[in-house]
Amino acid sequence: MGPKTEDGHTTGCFEGFKLRFSRKSPATRTLSTFRSGLAPSKPSEKMLAPSQHFDFGVPSGWGLSSEQSSLDSFLPPYTTQMNASRTSGVVDSVAGKTINSVLDELEPELYQLSMDIHDHPEIAFQERYARDTLTAFMRRHKFNVTSEYLGLETAWRAEYSYGNGGKVIGINSEMDALERIGHACGHNLIAASGCGIAVALKAALETHDIPGRIILLGTPAEEGGGGKIILLQRGAYDDMDFCLMSHPGPGPLHSFDIGATTAVQTFEVEYLGKGAHAGAAPWEGINALDAAFLAYSSLSVLRQQMKPTHRSHGIVQGRDWISNVIPDNARLRWQVRAPTYDEMSILAQRVRKCFEAAALATGCSVNIDEEPPYQDLKNNPILARIFGQIVQTQYGQNVSTNGSAASTDFGNVSYYLPALHPLYTIPTEPHGGNHTPAFTKASATKEAHAASMIATRGLALTALCVLQDDALFLEVRNSNL
Repeated sequence: MGPKTEDGHTTGCFEGFKLRFSRKSPATRTLSTFRSGLAPSKPSEKMLAPSQHFDFGVPSGWGLSSEQSSLDSFLPPYTTQMNASRTSGVVDSVAGKTINSVLDELEPELYQLSMDIHDHPEIAFQERYARDTLTAFMRRHKFNVTSEYLGLETAWRAEYSYGNGGKVIGINSEMDALERIGHACGHNLIAASGCGIAVALKAALETHDIPGRIILLGTPAEEGGGGKIILLQRGAYDDMDFCLMSHPGPGPLHSFDIGATTAVQTFEVEYLGKGAHAGAAPWEGINALDAAFLAYSSLSVLRQQMKPTHRSHGIVQGRDWISNVIPDNARLRWQVRAPTYDEMSILAQRVRKCFEAAALATGCSVNIDEEPPYQDLKNNPILARIFGQIVQTQYGQNVSTNGSAASTDFGNVSYYLPALHPLYTIPTEPHGGNHTPAFTKASATKEAHAASMIATRGLALTALCVLQDDALFLEVRNSNL
C-alpha cells in the first residue's frame, strides 16, 4: 500500500522503545495482519570482538527494557535440531569466518558511508544524495544496480547472483531523515548496515561456491510516506525468500530486542469554515479552528477509555491565521497506534467519530483522509531464534522480546514473507532517544557504528545459516504460514 503522493506523510517510526507485548497469530503471504515474540538467555563466555571502536563501558540506559525473558519461553523448538551448537557451527565454518573477515576489512568504509549519509540528511522521498552515494558503493562492489526503482525516484535495488538456483535473501537500507533534526532515528546506520550485509554475503557465496541471490533495496520514506509499502505493492519483494534489516534505539548497552512493534493509522483531517471579522461580525463566520480544537478535546477525553497499550497523538495546523479573523481552515495530523492491526482499526474508528462530531458541532465541512496503515511487526520466530543465538553466543549480547510502541512500514513486509527486524541499542544521553536532537548526535558516534556492526554481522550470519540449510529454510517458510 502507498500514500496518495510521494511528498505525503504517514507515520513516524521508532519513538517508544519500551512497551511490551506477547501475541501469536498465523500469517499468510498476503498484505494483511500479524506478528510474534521472543527473548534473552545468558550470554556465552565465547565472545568475538565486534569492532575496534566498541566500548562496553559506555554508560547507557534509556529505551529498551532491562527486563529479561527467555528465548525458549516464546518460540517453538526446531524440528531440525537447529540448536545453539549447530548455529555456532555455521558461524565457525569457513563461510562464517569469511563473513566476519570481510566485515572486518569493510568496517572503516561502512563507517565513512554512514557518516556521509548522516552529514547529508534528506527527508521522505528526497533522499537523492543518499541514493547516489549508496548505489555508487554497491556498484564498486560489483552489484547490478537499478536507480529510481519501480517508479520511485529515490528507491533503488542492488542485486547479485551466484550459481544456479539457491535461495533469495532480501535486505533493506533505509535512508530518510527527520525534518529539522536530521538523522534522529539512525537511518544512516541502517543504510550502511544493509550494504555491509549484502557485500559480506556476496563474498561468502563466491568464496565457498554457495548458490543464491542477494537483493538489497534502498527504501525511501520510512518516517513518512511508507516507501516499503509502495515497493511491496509494486512487486519489489516478490522474488525474496526472506528479508532482513535492523534498527537502532536507546537502552542498556549490548542489547537487542526481537519483539513486536505497533500498528499505526495516520489521519489528515481538514476543516473548512468561513472567515469573518472577529471583532465586528464574528457571527458571520464559521470557525474551523474551533472544530479542530473541539476534535482535539474529544480525543483527549477518549484517552480515559483507551487501553494502556494504545496511543493517540497529533498536531493542529493552519494557514494564514491572524487573530482578528475567524479562521476558515484548520488541519489535524493525527496518529493512533495499538499492538495489533485489528485493535488499531477499532481505535481508529472511534477517533474518526471525534473528527466527524467536531464538524457537526461547529457547522464546518470536514475531509478525513486515512493514509495507508503500517501493520504491526511480525518477526519470523525461526529467524529470530537463529539471530538471537548468534548475537548472544558470539558477541555477548543480551536479547529480549519486549517489543516497542513504535511503528515501521517493515511491518507490512513481515506479513508478506518471512522477515526479521531486530532493534539494537546505541549509547545516547538520558531522555535522548529516537526523534530527538540527542539521538541525531548519538547516531554519528563510533560506538553507535560498532553496535550497528554487531547487528550487521548477526544478520549476515543468520542469512548464511538459512542459505546453507534447506531443512531450516523450510522451517522458516512454514513458520510464516
